[in-house]
Amino acid sequence: MLLASSLALAAAPIQHSKEGVLVWMNTYDPNRDLARAPSVMKMASDVGALSDPEGSGMYVGFMAGMIGSKPDKADNTIKKLLVLRPVDHWAIVRAIAYSGHPDWRGLMTRYGPQMPTRKLMVQRYLDGKLPTPDTPVEEVKTTWKDRANPTKWFAKKDTDEKEIPLAERPETLDMYWGYYFASRSPQPLERMIKMLPWAEERDSVERLTIGSMAKYTIAMNASRDTKLLGQLKTLQAQQTDKKTSKQLGEAIEAAETAEVSPLRKIALGRLEDLKRMGPGSKRDTVWWGKLGQGVISLGCVAAAATGQVALGLPCVLGGAASSAALYYWGTPQ
Repeated sequence: MLLASSLALAAAPIQHSKEGVLVWMNTYDPNRDLARAPSVMKMASDVGALSDPEGSGMYVGFMAGMIGSKPDKADNTIKKLLVLRPVDHWAIVRAIAYSGHPDWRGLMTRYGPQMPTRKLMVQRYLDGKLPTPDTPVEEVKTTWKDRANPTKWFAKKDTDEKEIPLAERPETLDMYWGYYFASRSPQPLERMIKMLPWAEERDSVERLTIGSMAKYTIAMNASRDTKLLGQLKTLQAQQTDKKTSKQLGEAIEAAETAEVSPLRKIALGRLEDLKRMGPGSKRDTVWWGKLGQGVISLGCVAAAATGQVALGLPCVLGGAASSAALYYWGTPQ
């Protein structure tokens, strides 16, 4: 009976929409559904889910997980993914680079020529000029004098200033959740856990938001998934950093008690405090201008699927994948 139910679930029709794809991804079993996954990603491509690189992290991460979690089947998986619309081949290139496959460069070299519109992108990854999740990030230190000097907030940036690190891009959290749903492995969870200390960040709006979103989505997903909750408890026992252990412990407790909403309220309060005190860079000031009413969406992709407004904000889908429901940090009262 159990086998029959599993087979029925695997063969169940998928609603031809972004929402339908997300629902399927959230119930994906890497040991059962891999053969079908490329056709579902083709569906995502056909309905425009990959049209916005900043809002497609969930799908890129999912494809990366398909490739990385089954390395012996990576060639066959990529061959099948090539049926995506050529305009969306960027997502395949990025998925290969993000996959963590031990020979991702070999895969890129073999299949790059079959994606001629992304020749430059392929070469940039091979040359190490585009970041992957394993690219080391040079920590930029600032003194209290720098943060206290308003003239530095609006100083003209050098033209060769380094781009925002991959870990600080909101779509990266989407990507980690996508990878987790495709692999159910602890590696993407470990990367998200490293973001948790940022939930107490005082200087960077980006880090505070991403850290808070990581904590919130971890708690929310774990409250509905006992296997995920068990993985998180195992990972908590391995933490040596006190801040990380504290934040993860609070997320686990929120999941176990189904008290996730207080995390959102705490995050909003910290964001408001940072807004009131004044962030320390021009980029942060512009970011707050976009924030408007203080509404932060956790699901731009899901929002688009259900006809909601994406608000033009950096977004995170991790907690919104379940039933393609929308979850918000706060809404206008």
